[in-house]
Amino acid sequence: MLNEAIRKFLKEKNKDNAILFMKEVSSLIPPSDDFSIFLVKRGPHEYHLDRKGLFIQSISEDEYLPFLSGTEKRVDFSSFPEDAVKKIDYIEILKQLRDILLDFSRRGGEKYTKMAEEINALIFENLK
Repeated sequence: MLNEAIRKFLKEKNKDNAILFMKEVSSLIPPSDDFSIFLVKRGPHEYHLDRKGLFIQSISEDEYLPFLSGTEKRVDFSSFPEDAVKKIDYIEILKQLRDILLDFSRRGGEKYTKMAEEINALIFENLK
């Protein structure tokens, strides 16, 4: 199913195909709140994907203190900006997913190792 979403996204980089791709990737993220996948950055906002869907992380530097502060907001896939679709690096997203699956396989078992190997095969199939 992920392979199909990649093909559609590569054939036509539009918002609908990007959403389909992101939903497929999100469904493969292990059941843990420790993992998220970076998608794109637009100004102070970073778009991330986790097992629950899409969220925006906003980072700002405090005016009087040398600290960064961040906020997180869960958003619907349909709110993903149209211009950000062109910036999606699907290979990098697949690499992050593979690394997450390998990391989780240490506690989650062989199932996740096998999934990571399948994602790795997809990466090599789709390299240009």
